[in-house]
Amino acid sequence: MRGFPNYDLIDPEVVDAAAEKTGRLEGLYRKTQTNAWDGKAVLKAIIEKHGGVRVAAEKREPLAKVFSIILWGELAAWTISAEIAEQVDDVEAKMAATGQAFDEARHFTVMRDYLRELGIPIPPLDGFTRTILTKLLDERDVVKKIVGMQLLVENIALNLFRMVRKTGIEPVLGDLLPYFERDEARHVGLGVLYLPTLLRRLGPVETLSLMRFQFEIFVLMAWGVQLLRGEFMKIGVDFGEAVKDGLGTQGETFKRMVAAGGGKRRYAARGIYAPSFVRRLNHLVIDATFPPPSRDVPWWHEKILRAESRVARTVNRALLARLALKRVAA
Repeated sequence: MRGFPNYDLIDPEVVDAAAEKTGRLEGLYRKTQTNAWDGKAVLKAIIEKHGGVRVAAEKREPLAKVFSIILWGELAAWTISAEIAEQVDDVEAKMAATGQAFDEARHFTVMRDYLRELGIPIPPLDGFTRTILTKLLDERDVVKKIVGMQLLVENIALNLFRMVRKTGIEPVLGDLLPYFERDEARHVGLGVLYLPTLLRRLGPVETLSLMRFQFEIFVLMAWGVQLLRGEFMKIGVDFGEAVKDGLGTQGETFKRMVAAGGGKRRYAARGIYAPSFVRRLNHLVIDATFPPPSRDVPWWHEKILRAESRVARTVNRALLARLALKRVAA
C-alpha cells in the first residue's frame, strides 16, 4: 500500500466532496449485498428442476470450449477487481470494486461446478484469451485495468450470455445465465461512474497509450473468436450479432459516462469514445469476418474465412509457446 494510511480518506471535507461525486458507487456496493445469491444453492436447485444438465453429446465439447473462456475470465475478473479495490483512492470506488470481487468469486465457482456437470474435462485456454487475460492481470495502470475489464471483456461476456441463452441449447444454462447477467450489468457501473474522473486527468501521451491498449485487446479478441468460429456455429451462436450488440451496449455505456462526467465528451470519455464512422466501419468488418450462420457466403468469401482460421490456429500455437517460455523464464 502506497503511503498507508491515507488520512485524506477520513478528512471531513474530502469525504463530503467524494460523497457528492461518487455516492452512486457506494450504491453499487449496497446492491451487491442486496442482490447476492447463493451460487451452490441456485445451481443445485436448477439442476434438480431440469433433472440434470441436458445437452446433446456432440455439443458438450464446443460448449465447454466456449465457456472455459468465461470460467477463466471470471477468475481474472475476481483478481483484477481486488487489485482495483487496492489501487483506487476513493472509498466508494473501493467498495464497488470489492463488491465486484465478491460477485466474481461466486461466478467462477458456479461456472466451474456447471462445467464439471457436463462430464468432460474442462478444455485449456487458447493463446489469444490467455494473452488478453495475462495482459490485464500484469497491467499496473488502473485506468487500463478498468477499461479492459469493465468496458471490453465484461461487455462481450454479457452479450455472449444473452446470445447463448437465446439458443436454448441447455435448460440449466438458460436458467443460470440471468443471474450472471444481472451481476455483470451492475459491474459496468464502476466504469461508468468512476472512469470519467480518471480519464479527465489523462494527458495526450496517456490517451494515445490507452487507445493503443484497447486496439490490441480488440485484435486479440477478433482472432480468438476466429479460432473458435466452428465451436460457436456448433452451439448456434451468431457471434457477429453478439459483437454488434456489444458495440451497441458500449455506445450506451459511453453516453452514460458522458452524463456522469458532466456532459463533456472530450473529458468524460477521453481515449475510449469511438466516432460514428469508426462504429460503422466496425460493423462492416464484423459482417465480413463473422457472417451469420444462416447466410450462404460466396466461394471466395469462404476461402478467406478458411485462410483466417488457419492463420488463427498458427498464431494461437505461437502465443501458447511464447507464454510457456515466459513461465519458464519466470
